[in-house]
Amino acid sequence: MIRKKEVSLMHDEVSSAVQEMMSGLCQNTTGDFCGMACVSGSMLRWKYTFGATNERVKRMAMRPGQDLVGTALRTGRTVMLDEQSHGEYIPDRCPLMLAERLVCAIAVPMFREGSLPNGVLLVGSRTPCTFSPEMIVQTEQAARQLEQYA
Repeated sequence: MIRKKEVSLMHDEVSSAVQEMMSGLCQNTTGDFCGMACVSGSMLRWKYTFGATNERVKRMAMRPGQDLVGTALRTGRTVMLDEQSHGEYIPDRCPLMLAERLVCAIAVPMFREGSLPNGVLLVGSRTPCTFSPEMIVQTEQAARQLEQYA
């Protein structure tokens, strides 16, 4: 039988492990923000964040839309917006990017079970930048490691 205190301790250990991984990812990719959003019903909620400038992100619940995060979730593919990309994604279309003032980001879908994504890992920058192929690979590898916490 697991007691409440033990459950809380396990959650704290998981939380600190996730925070440590996100911190390292931000350092390695020159990101200012890292967040893991998980699907809950038809909504997407930010379960873990690192580098958030306000508490709004933790209360934010979004319907997956046409933004960077929604596209990664729908297509099951990595999507990015940086200085070199000339796609349809603009920071103003993503509520998280607006709230955190992010101008560049990489969104990687996360798969816990099955073939449909159940979460997204996002690394973002508040200053214009270009993500190198190595940074993209690091973000995708981190998403694979973090899937167990989604």
